[in-house]
Amino acid sequence: MSPIHALPVELLTTIFQLGVDSDPLPEDQIRGIHTFEVLVSHVCRHWRHVALHTPHLWTTIHFRTRAHMARGKCYISRNASLPIDIFVDTCSEDDYQIRKDLLYRDDFFPVFDILLPHIARWRELHLIVADLECKSYARRVLSTCGPAPVLETLQLWHVQNWRTSERLFNHIGPPPVVVFGGSLPALKHIILQGVNLPWSRSPFLRNLSTVEFALHSDNVRIPFDLWRAMLAASPNLSRLSLLFAGPRAAPSAPGTSAVPDGIEWWGAPAPSPDAVLGPRPPPATDPVYLSRLREVHLHNLESDYLVSLFRTLDAPGVRALQLGLDFDDQDFSPFVAFLADPPRYPPAKRGAQEGTGTGPKFPELEKLSVATLKCSIESWRALLVASRKVKRLEADFTQLPDGAFDVLFDTVPAPPEKSESGRSTAREVPILPALESLRVSGVAGAQLARLAAARRAAGCRIRRWEVEEGARDEDAEGLERGVAEEAARWRAQAAVEAEEGKGQRRCEPWRLDEPLERFVWFREEEGESEFGDDGDEGEYETEGGEEG
Repeated sequence: MSPIHALPVELLTTIFQLGVDSDPLPEDQIRGIHTFEVLVSHVCRHWRHVALHTPHLWTTIHFRTRAHMARGKCYISRNASLPIDIFVDTCSEDDYQIRKDLLYRDDFFPVFDILLPHIARWRELHLIVADLECKSYARRVLSTCGPAPVLETLQLWHVQNWRTSERLFNHIGPPPVVVFGGSLPALKHIILQGVNLPWSRSPFLRNLSTVEFALHSDNVRIPFDLWRAMLAASPNLSRLSLLFAGPRAAPSAPGTSAVPDGIEWWGAPAPSPDAVLGPRPPPATDPVYLSRLREVHLHNLESDYLVSLFRTLDAPGVRALQLGLDFDDQDFSPFVAFLADPPRYPPAKRGAQEGTGTGPKFPELEKLSVATLKCSIESWRALLVASRKVKRLEADFTQLPDGAFDVLFDTVPAPPEKSESGRSTAREVPILPALESLRVSGVAGAQLARLAAARRAAGCRIRRWEVEEGARDEDAEGLERGVAEEAARWRAQAAVEAEEGKGQRRCEPWRLDEPLERFVWFREEEGESEFGDDGDEGEYETEGGEEG
């Protein structure tokens, strides 16, 4: 008997589960490739028996083609009791003309006949529609299906080619409907793209961990008072993403709203101290405190809107910020300067100081990703100077102002240090002194090599270089070779010391505390305008002469 068949069923089941967990999400899987659970169930009779009797392997159901209908029924039969994660992906009319097997209209409608009997087990629902008729049917289903008691993730996408931002901004669709009877007691993550809700009749907008809104024309955006209430009722919010969306910008017509619901009032600058005793001050004077917010993504929003919006938020623990700000040729310098040093209304809590000069909006920021940003060099430099804890920078420098990369050669004063005599000594360190990882596009190899040399000389070397293929030239390849040669020398020295008993431990180059640099080439996919979350796709790596 082969040794693999001697494995206990419990261990084999665990291995299968790990394989399923490592599979890409359905929306990221390559077409025509079987999922892991299907593959292992076709290896041999024993594996198939184990797989078919392991319900955890069959909890993710994906509908994208007509063939997936039968597969979905099969998955549900193999998992009769555990929560299920549902991905439904319909196509546009243009795509349907190319591939008749995709879900479109008549082929899409029966999907919910399969799913609705099991609504009490829905844990995630990811629904993408690219056709108004499909959207209309989805509205009818979700408005009549009743509660989903264990649903934690709700993602509703309407993908439409609006062609211009003006058409999206002015789009008027049918009134939104109450989904799931307004009852989603377990909801933690809400992702809405091109889909809005009846905000005042959606009581489940609370206790959220993720809020992602995208492509909302201003007339359907959430009123500011309800936005504020949603955030205040979600103290565990960790991720906030806005793409041409957010709370309402313009106020409703006079007399149609009990309270001001536009950003003109809610995000207005704080009044002078003398005026505080007068009319009610704007809520920017008392921002919502989001202590657990860690990730913020901002794309295609106006500069003044963003300044007003973030006056109403206090999120000192943000670790990752992604910016894609190229909206109607606006200058985002005011917002970038605001991030670097926002004015503070005199607060009594958390020890903040009055006025300006209190530090950056996100003092704990560790990752800064910039897909596009139109601002002045002065505001860009101010943001980097204020970001002393940033460990990873991702930037497409073709979409930043001229000279933006040169700012990385600047220096800033280091925190004061006391000498042995007790006197404070001043010294300069490179801008972004904590920087360990750099992912760049649009930078010549000579500039990269010069930055590497400068950072090494200052004792602030960049540990990981991720460089877009377009920068491949003699200088960039020289940097790649230098990184590999230095790693080889360090490893050889570490091996000698280990043999002589001088080394503290064995060389482990995957550890972050190893004094090695790594060099990675990556290819920007056609049509891509943003950086990936982990920067792994389309990469190949050189470190110590090895490829990964």
